Amino acid sequence: MTAPVRQTAVTPGITRETIVALFDDSLDAEQALMALRKMTGAPEQISLVVRDRATEDQNTLETTGALARVLVATALDAVGGWLQGLASLIVPRRGTYLVAGPIGAALTNVAPARQGVRVPPGDAGGQGSGDSSRRGGDDAGTVAGTAKPEPNGLLVTLVEFGFGPDEAEYIERRLEAGAALIAITSNDTRRLGRSRRLFADHSAVHIGRADTDEYLASEVTAMLASAAHAAEGSDIVVADAVAPLRHLCDAANDAAPTLSAACGADAVDQDGHHLGTVEDLLGDPDEAGPDGSPTLRYVVIASGGVVFGLGKRHVPVPAMFCDLEVRPVRVGRLRDDLDGAPVLAIGRAFSRREEEAICAFFDIPCYWVTT
Repeated sequence: MTAPVRQTAVTPGITRETIVALFDDSLDAEQALMALRKMTGAPEQISLVVRDRATEDQNTLETTGALARVLVATALDAVGGWLQGLASLIVPRRGTYLVAGPIGAALTNVAPARQGVRVPPGDAGGQGSGDSSRRGGDDAGTVAGTAKPEPNGLLVTLVEFGFGPDEAEYIERRLEAGAALIAITSNDTRRLGRSRRLFADHSAVHIGRADTDEYLASEVTAMLASAAHAAEGSDIVVADAVAPLRHLCDAANDAAPTLSAACGADAVDQDGHHLGTVEDLLGDPDEAGPDGSPTLRYVVIASGGVVFGLGKRHVPVPAMFCDLEVRPVRVGRLRDDLDGAPVLAIGRAFSRREEEAICAFFDIPCYWVTT
């Protein structure tokens, strides 16, 4: 029998709210995420935090493509390409977590300076429970977590989002035990209400709400535009993160019309031998070109799969080796040299660990590394 849903009171007139739900069953969490995707269409508002016990048994830092396997292991592959800021984190003494969205972005940027975050008087302390008396009047300005076990990134982040220390600790303990957290942070009261009902309909075992500081919400939304990285001095390690690359060959994407003209074109190697076709172009929205389009990072060459496309290999070739101005598109490497190149799983998250493997194969520095 499903445990009864714990719900906290909603106060009207909120500028920005976070509605959080916990799920003990990964299938319930997956279905809730898929329903949210259909209902909201706003991935920048959706947070995910779930512990990944499978990866904890491995040396994640030396495991190429760990995040792609995490997505499969946690049954979240169906929405992995939709969630923003997806990353795998190692949280000291707490385990390895898969995170995404505003809460995930804030968690990756928890630095020691922020671990002394103060609880605003009469605000965050009792908000998650709707009962400020839990802290007592003299606790209004105390450092979050001083009356609890040692502060940590999960607790600090939840308190920063407006949840009281008691509820934050309860959520963190459930996450440690294996529950999945899904949340929405928005100022759309109608969307928040619908999300709350959606969580209940998908067997959430806890539903809570908090007022979230407008500045914090805007700050973490901006963080989602780039790949997750831990703040300097933070104990948290970003074991892997989704590359924030845009698919420029998407029919609905008109961000780079000049580049996308190469989509579907034949591709040959430097000696003119046929390689395949240009399946996709991956661009970096953080850096715009002269025409305002995303900077091209990879040209995805599809080869094989003569019968119904089965067995196709999709090789992401760094843009520096490709000439898109000619037809067929010319790749400045030999065909045989690409036989052992890392391949891209179409429709799945493309992680920074996988990008590092590509950089190593082509013997080039990764574009985000500054010298």
